[in-house]
Amino acid sequence: MKRSLSLFFTAIVLTSAAAAQTLEDGKKFMYYERFKSAKDVFEKLVAAKPSDVDAAYWLGQAYLGLEDVPNAKKTYQTAMASNATAPMLLAGMGHIQLIEGDATGARNNFEMAVNNSKSKDIDVLHAVGRANVYTKAGDANYGIMQMMKATTLKGFKDASLWITIADGHMKNVNGGEAVLALKNALTINPGLAAAKYKEGVIYESQKNREFFLPAYEAAVSMDASYSPAQYALYRYWYFRDVAKAEGYLNNFITAIDPDPQNDYYRIDLKYASEKFAEAVSMSDGLIAKVGANVIKPRIYRLKAYSYFKLNDMANAKASIDEFFRKAKPEDIVPKDYELLGDIMAGTPGSEAQSYSYYEKAMEADTSADNKASYLQKAVDFARKQKDKKATAYWLEKQYNAKKNPNNVDLYNLGRAYFDAGSEDYTYYSKANVFFKTYMEKYPDQAFGYYWCARTNWSIDTSMVNGMANECFDKFIQIATTSKDSVSFRPQIKIAYKYFIGYNIFVTKDYKKAIEFCDKVIALDPEDKEAPEYKRQLTGGKQTGNTSAGSGTTPAAGNKTGSKPATGSGGAPPKK
Repeated sequence: MKRSLSLFFTAIVLTSAAAAQTLEDGKKFMYYERFKSAKDVFEKLVAAKPSDVDAAYWLGQAYLGLEDVPNAKKTYQTAMASNATAPMLLAGMGHIQLIEGDATGARNNFEMAVNNSKSKDIDVLHAVGRANVYTKAGDANYGIMQMMKATTLKGFKDASLWITIADGHMKNVNGGEAVLALKNALTINPGLAAAKYKEGVIYESQKNREFFLPAYEAAVSMDASYSPAQYALYRYWYFRDVAKAEGYLNNFITAIDPDPQNDYYRIDLKYASEKFAEAVSMSDGLIAKVGANVIKPRIYRLKAYSYFKLNDMANAKASIDEFFRKAKPEDIVPKDYELLGDIMAGTPGSEAQSYSYYEKAMEADTSADNKASYLQKAVDFARKQKDKKATAYWLEKQYNAKKNPNNVDLYNLGRAYFDAGSEDYTYYSKANVFFKTYMEKYPDQAFGYYWCARTNWSIDTSMVNGMANECFDKFIQIATTSKDSVSFRPQIKIAYKYFIGYNIFVTKDYKKAIEFCDKVIALDPEDKEAPEYKRQLTGGKQTGNTSAGSGTTPAAGNKTGSKPATGSGGAPPKK
């Protein structure tokens, strides 16, 4: 289960004052995410009175907080053996069924729980909502609907329920409604740190530092023992100010249950302090201390990051592999695939494998910004490797992922496919598609026409089909009349030389070829080829620009324009 599962298990009213105090102690531990302490309280309560339905329900929730689904399930099954229709137990078992993927069975139990309590028990409605909000298979809308019934009941004053409703809205990506729910929670209990912390979570998801940082700070001011807020501030300062981060980490460790595995956080801070070798050494020490079969898999991920920073790719790979072997699917995050991709990229002979891991990271991540980061990393690596086909592939994915790609994006994509055409002829056809799109989107820009012509020329290298003619004509028309015509001179010269070759070898119109020779000479008097072509076309005579020529052609092997010069032509300015 996620850490956030139990941020909101706050006080619930009971009838017996003595029992309430004992049960309330356990619920208070749940609120503070001290799941082991909570489990100990609830275990004693259930042992003293096995028929205590509420204690059994919360014992199951404590086990879920400890990520111990089997024992949570066993707790509910044992309690239901003697009280099969108890609404709280039905809600608890429905929670387990959602975790196990049995949404139909869970819904049946939820409906039975609600009906058996006649929709008038706040605790039952909250339990149903909690199960649906904090499980992947849960229906947040259904959970919110049930919890909203509770808010209309006489005497309702459960601030924690509003927090669970807020989380339901966040699950539905409805931040506005979530904030309103949290305001309702704070109206009931102005000092509820969990509500202020959750406000920070919402604003941080929107990258709104102006609001999320003060919210986290307000939460720890309200209650320094509320560990999730301390941890949030630790993570915020983690890469910004290690000394400040250490202060919040100390507060966090003080607030949570003692556990040898808490040393992980100290090791993590070593990584943030760039003490990578020390982080590796301490990680190995913790694994030996706790036991390889008991230690949480995250330690192997931390080792992998540390080894990567030490440029030890072999050990980095071994560590991240161990993490993937031991981690639960829900504990694997997109950044883990990115790390594995980075390790492969840095391992000689395995570079090509990096792309598949970057792709996995993209598929797993829901953040548009993160997806863009993975894409850019793949593009940059493909370029670094001089892998033209991979560059084209990733640039196309990047282009398609952008909400509003611009002319430079389209140009870069077309150029990548054009460049890859030198390795695979079929890529020219794809480049042609992109440059035609460029012409349609930006009809007044010369670049699209130029590269459309270049691409067609690369396909029709003999020029016999004249595939490049129309685009070169349009390019010359725009480029020679543009205010930036001087910057287009290299491309204009290539276009003129194309027509020299076309008129010599295809149409046999030598007069026209000479006219294009003259245009090249006028454009670039230092050009060495055009005068030679003209000399041959005029039978070896040095003549003026209006010479009609004698009908001879340049010597064999001088088929100007039969293949375009690779790399010629600049990129367009962003529009």
